[in-house]
Amino acid sequence: MASPRSAVKISVALISSAAVIGAGVILVTANSANATNSSPAPSVAVATSLAVTPTPRASVTHKPRPASRTKKAKWVPVYPNDLLHAGTKRVVYDKALMTVWLIKADNTVVARYPVVGRWDRPAAGTYHVFSKSTKAFNPNSKVTFNHMVRFTYGPDTKSAIGLHAIPKYYDGTMMHSTKQLGLAIARGGCVRLSEEAAAQVYKFAKVGTLIVVLPSP
Repeated sequence: MASPRSAVKISVALISSAAVIGAGVILVTANSANATNSSPAPSVAVATSLAVTPTPRASVTHKPRPASRTKKAKWVPVYPNDLLHAGTKRVVYDKALMTVWLIKADNTVVARYPVVGRWDRPAAGTYHVFSKSTKAFNPNSKVTFNHMVRFTYGPDTKSAIGLHAIPKYYDGTMMHSTKQLGLAIARGGCVRLSEEAAAQVYKFAKVGTLIVVLPSP
C-alpha cells in the first residue's frame, strides 16, 4: 500500500494580491491538498518594491544677465528677443548679451555665436548688408580681418561697421583671444567673431540680408 505522503500534492496559491501599500508585501502560501500530514505548510512573505513616480520639478527660467568688459553674459537664450521680425531671414545682434544669432525665414535658429563688440555702437535698429569682402584691412589700426559683412557706418569716423573675424596685426598677432569672445571690450564699432563663426556669418548673410541690432542694457 502506498505511503500517505506519496499522495500529497503541493499547490501554491496566491491568497492575497492586495498588498499593504505602505509595506508593499504580498503573501504567498504553500498548502498541502488532501494531505494527511497534520503539519501546516510554511507561509513565505515576498517583499516587493512599489514604484514611486517623482513629482516633476518646474523648469527654472533665468532672466539673461548682460555682458560687461570683464564678465560674459549669463543665461543667454536659445532664441533672441526679436519677435517683430519673425518670418524674415536675418542676423540678430544683441549688444547687451554680446551674442549673434543666424535665423532663417522660417524662424529656425541656424547658429548662435559669442562676439566682441561695444554697447554704444552701432545704434539699436534695423540695417541691411550692403557689401562683403573675404579679406579687409584697417591701415589706421594696422590690422587685417577676414569675412567682413558691412551693414552700417560709424557715427564719427564714417568707417564701415560690420561683422568679421577677430582682427590680426600685420605680424599675425590676434588683437584678442577667442576666449574673450562674449565680452564688451571692442574700441571700434565692428562685431568680432571667431574665424569659423565669421565664415558662417559670411556664408549666411547675402547683400540685402536684414541685420537687427538689439538695445544695450
